[in-house]
Amino acid sequence: MIERIVLVKPPERSSPFHFGTFSLAVLAGAVRHLADVSILDATELTLEEAVAETWSRQPDLIGVTAMGFVSVPFAVDLIRELDAQRSTVEGDGRHTPIIVGGHGASMVPKSLLEAGADAAVVGEGERTLQEIVEHGIRPATPGVVCLGRDGQIIEGPVRPPIHPLDELPMPARDLIPPPRDGVYLLETSRGCPHHCAFCETTRFYGRRWRPHSPERVVAEVRTLVRDYEAMIILFADDNFAASPRRVRRVCELLREEDLPAFFMVSARGDDLIADPDLLPAMAKARMLRVCVGVETLDPGTASAAGKPIPLGTYRHAFQRMQELGMFGVASLIVGLPGETAEARQRAVEGIVAAGPDAAQFLPFHAFPGIPIAEGRSSSEPDPADVQDAVRFTAAFYGHPTVRARLEEAVAAGGIRGSLARGTLVRCSR
Repeated sequence: MIERIVLVKPPERSSPFHFGTFSLAVLAGAVRHLADVSILDATELTLEEAVAETWSRQPDLIGVTAMGFVSVPFAVDLIRELDAQRSTVEGDGRHTPIIVGGHGASMVPKSLLEAGADAAVVGEGERTLQEIVEHGIRPATPGVVCLGRDGQIIEGPVRPPIHPLDELPMPARDLIPPPRDGVYLLETSRGCPHHCAFCETTRFYGRRWRPHSPERVVAEVRTLVRDYEAMIILFADDNFAASPRRVRRVCELLREEDLPAFFMVSARGDDLIADPDLLPAMAKARMLRVCVGVETLDPGTASAAGKPIPLGTYRHAFQRMQELGMFGVASLIVGLPGETAEARQRAVEGIVAAGPDAAQFLPFHAFPGIPIAEGRSSSEPDPADVQDAVRFTAAFYGHPTVRARLEEAVAAGGIRGSLARGTLVRCSR
């Protein structure tokens, strides 16, 4: 019988925000009516400390999150050490199950199972974890992957996505520490209706985009502000603006509440300008930092990646954001398949022309299962892409047009000005 569950985020720092710990709070909220749940944020712990603390809580079930592909090695190390101490700690013939979930587990479950996990949860974890708590690990359980005696993968059926998403309880935020950077996470939707060939989101959630209702979103914001004194809230959605109508309703309710917080969101450039009233509504609701996945401005590469959005769309979106006092951030990928040397050479000037306040270049990862990665022997980024990603990011911030844009924003003041000032300080280090 499972009475005590310990959910663990491994010792790693691969994300600037605490997505792993937050995802465990969402999981805990879904099963805390079935068992006593605790969450261990081992980000600042050594591997030995994380293992000792996990076993000291005398769990009947251990859950480990592999937040993303880059998280897998850290999760493997933790699971291997937990498994190594399992027989010593337990005794009396007990076997405390160790399960692993998250995007990393969905992409490469076998390495985590071979490290000692009894099961990997593929896709959304809430319903699967509930079933494991109530009935134990069974290979035929939807959403569960196990290793057979011959070392071969045994996959359960695909678990249907949770719908409506409001069926999920509120996250168990009382079980996780407050974020050190003051940025609180809130999930308002899951998935994306688009099908970009480089992205693993639709491989995890499917192509069906599912939102929380505007009322649920605002209720969570109210809880964060009133109970946790949150001032900065990041909507941790892959595509917050997938439904402009819903976003406008969220904005309307937030304005009625008039809560003292500002919001950070991520969205596609074409979705942001499809409705001319959308960005003004977001600005009035204090959604003042918007990250846009540009990926590439080369038409051929963008078309091959399944995201053929022209430069003019991004220029329109970022210019409108600036007019409204919003801080625009662009995210780009270096080394997408099909990228030419000429396109690579124009990358920095292209994004400067698009007009974001900030930009980050990231190397292409050939994540397992994504269409554009077919034929790749390794998921690791090309070292040349890694080097150019760092070089291009530095070149963007060193560009005189960007410096002038940020200095103008600082002079104008407001949230955009504060974010611009912080960006200038970081660039000067």
